[in-house]
Amino acid sequence: MTEQSEGKAGDGEQRGSSAESWLFAEARNIRLLLLFIVALAAGIGLLVVFQAHLLAAACQRVIMQGEGLSAVLPLAALLALLAVGRSLCTYLLENRSAAAAARVKLAVRSRLYRKIQALGPAGLAGEEVGPLIETVTRGVDELEPYFTRFLPQAALAAILPAMFLIVVVPAEWRSGLVLLFSAPFIPLFMILIGRGSERLHRRQWSRLARMAGHLLDLVQGLPDLIIFGAAKTEAETVARISEEYRSATMAVLRVAFLSAFTLEFFATVGTAVVAVIVGFRLLAGVLTLQEGLFVLLMAPEFYLPLRNLGLSYHARMQGVAAAERIAPLLAQPLPAGFAGTLMPPSGPPAVLFEAVSFRYGSNRGGVTSVELELPAGYITALAGESGAGKSTLARLLVGLARPESGRILINGQDLTLFQPDAWRAKLAWVPQTPFFTSGSLRENLLLGRPDADDALIAQALEAAAAAFVNDLPDGLDTVLGERGAGLSGGELKRLALARAYLCQATLVVLDEPTAGLDPDNERLVCQALERLAVGRTVLVISHRETTLLHTDHVAEMIDGRIERVVPSAVFLASRGAV
Repeated sequence: MTEQSEGKAGDGEQRGSSAESWLFAEARNIRLLLLFIVALAAGIGLLVVFQAHLLAAACQRVIMQGEGLSAVLPLAALLALLAVGRSLCTYLLENRSAAAAARVKLAVRSRLYRKIQALGPAGLAGEEVGPLIETVTRGVDELEPYFTRFLPQAALAAILPAMFLIVVVPAEWRSGLVLLFSAPFIPLFMILIGRGSERLHRRQWSRLARMAGHLLDLVQGLPDLIIFGAAKTEAETVARISEEYRSATMAVLRVAFLSAFTLEFFATVGTAVVAVIVGFRLLAGVLTLQEGLFVLLMAPEFYLPLRNLGLSYHARMQGVAAAERIAPLLAQPLPAGFAGTLMPPSGPPAVLFEAVSFRYGSNRGGVTSVELELPAGYITALAGESGAGKSTLARLLVGLARPESGRILINGQDLTLFQPDAWRAKLAWVPQTPFFTSGSLRENLLLGRPDADDALIAQALEAAAAAFVNDLPDGLDTVLGERGAGLSGGELKRLALARAYLCQATLVVLDEPTAGLDPDNERLVCQALERLAVGRTVLVISHRETTLLHTDHVAEMIDGRIERVVPSAVFLASRGAV
């Protein structure tokens, strides 16, 4: 093995160790349930011992003492009662294990959602969407077998063999020694095989995340692939990736079957050796049938928890592989952001960028030493070529990214001094592609102001030139598809403006509000923009002359810097537009 591969293996083991430490920490949050599970495991062990003892006693009385069946009916009834009790304890064990897993999954998934929301786009920069979705959905589900199968079986394996050994040794100490010395081989081989299997599981999880990301990209770009005739090629790529995933899955299963075979082999050999010893002792007359039968009944029960632990080791590896992705995401530090307690101004704010710089890693894109003022109550436009840094500046203002240097002042106060939630309540953000969920129009409009009534909604729709909603068959109850499917781009832009109008923000930021619209829709959106700007400070990102006509000032950006800030009429005249 090369030094590089040894280093990778060491890193994998370190990640696995930290991931399992995280799993144990999560288990501590449900320790009462786990203690109850351990108590049930001990109860099952006692019932097994009593069952074996009663069965051996019944056989002794019937076979060796020649008593009739009626004499052992009380023992049979008690045996049946113990069997029912054992079944009930096993059911409770599985039920409580499932409840523990459900509680952990709910807590972890909730924390993941909150963490992703807190990180925001700035904190998740560089994260691929597909693997992220896979982590929150299937990744959390992969934790369930760890808590429903592995941990309970680990408790059973820790308690029951020791309990059974205590009762077997006084009855037949030679058989007890066989059980004692053969038992370590099962966990030993389980660990040896499991170490190789862990690497396969880790690789398998990585493949699954990559496949999920590739499929997401494929679905999102399907129209383009069809138009360019590349759909068939991509389908072949998906088939190849799926085949690689299938082959890797079969490799994991082969290791799992090998592990099961090894565990069964040692358990079978150990039970056979105990049976031989008991047989010779019975023939020698130094062991009664009751004692011998009791030991024979206990031998497979002794190995059963160890075998089940080995079989559930696959569940442990699943949980560890998932935790290796979940734990670092939960531990990821939040990006530097607001930490203040000040309340933002109630009226339209005056915004000032002072030497603000921000870069997207490796000095790619961003803005440099931006000096820009957005006067309170005015519409300021950002114009420039694509990639000049316009959207970056808007993201910095609404808090989707944080300046690396410089500061943003709101009425003379540093933006970071304001309460985050209070500041966001004063904002309305209309991106180039507005976000709409699969739901009714009403639900989408109320995202920023859930308490708004129909009168306020109607007022917002009118201000945004979105009266077309009244002509829809179901009006506000019209259900939109994913990303607003069912409405045109112009209609969605006007709905986004109505949503911004409805939330009564004092600072509105619009990113290319008229991009891709026909002249009629562009005119309606521009008129809506003028109505929206009344009593608000507005920043509009646009390079379209029709839109710039409706602004007060234009700041021109070139290569991440503000080149000039002039009245919109002067800017358009310099471009020969007026």
